[in-house]
Amino acid sequence: MWRSSLDQPNRARLICSYGDLEVIRWSEPTVEMNLAVDEQLAQSAGQTGRRILRLWWGSKPTIVLGCGDKPETAMNLDECERRRIGWVKRVTGGGTVLQTPGVFNYSYTAPSHGRMDMRRVFERGTELIVGALAQLGVSAQQRGISDVAVGDLKISGNAQARKWRSVLLHGTVLVDVDYDLLEAVLRHPHREPDYRQGRSHRNFLTSLHDLGVNASSVDIERAVTDAAKRLALGVENE
Repeated sequence: MWRSSLDQPNRARLICSYGDLEVIRWSEPTVEMNLAVDEQLAQSAGQTGRRILRLWWGSKPTIVLGCGDKPETAMNLDECERRRIGWVKRVTGGGTVLQTPGVFNYSYTAPSHGRMDMRRVFERGTELIVGALAQLGVSAQQRGISDVAVGDLKISGNAQARKWRSVLLHGTVLVDVDYDLLEAVLRHPHREPDYRQGRSHRNFLTSLHDLGVNASSVDIERAVTDAAKRLALGVENE
């Protein structure tokens, strides 16, 4: 059993190692717990020097706000209450998202050595996702600062934080999207990348399911793991 930085048994399983980069699978029962794990690993990275790429999946629908977003402007609070959908705020920036079982997530944590270029860190994250999607037969590219899109349709978003003498970079891949739910509970963002051009969530997003990609969770994790091998995600040294 792979052990956490606190040397306590947990749900983590080591998939492989590439040099000093450990790739692990670690999903907790709730989104709140998964975000807490990301923070735990980031705090640990600053102390231990470990570099970890963690793969996990969304669970019951939960809204996740970027650190600068406010519930009253990012969410339809009445609809969330009616549907009993909770929310949590993450430590990283970026926009508000809806986590569901149809969302794949990764997080990368590493010690921070000096100044790092924020755009370059985002580029390494988007390169990881673009490489993984290519292995699944999807041609994608970085759009905006931190999105990955198929044409002009967003399929992945990424966010980062620099705290605890470490870098935390995490992001998503949309595997299957409930657009009716998404439109009901999330408001149009108050800031958006230029390529969105005011489009609704439904007209701006896409998913592997929408693209006709019938990939299992194992297929997706393998694609990301293989892409990580090619990149080794050495962003903390740049």
